[in-house]
Amino acid sequence: MIKTACMLCAVLFSLPAIAGTGEDDDARFEESVRNFGFTSGAAHQCAEPAKRPQIESDALKAFSGLVRLFGTDHAFMYAAAFGAGTAMQIDRSKCPDYAASFDKSMNKHRSDR
Repeated sequence: MIKTACMLCAVLFSLPAIAGTGEDDDARFEESVRNFGFTSGAAHQCAEPAKRPQIESDALKAFSGLVRLFGTDHAFMYAAAFGAGTAMQIDRSKCPDYAASFDKSMNKHRSDR
């Protein structure tokens, strides 16, 4: 559990820096959560079927970490954005970028390593 919480913090804080005060911080953090969720979903959509279970596992860990650290509202934002990333039509030429971004965020924090 602690590994998952650390993983989530590292992933979210490795996203573009969140600067500002008050409501600006909240809005930027929420946007980072949504962007991470969408990138996760797009990486899932782009992945070969054999790689999807690992992405799903990582997404569930991120969701659980968000619930524990920030509450269900932020976890819902992540889940909704993940769903959008898996469902909407994306530019397939960006698949390598989605996969690289997701892998960069998750590789060093997977609990099976």
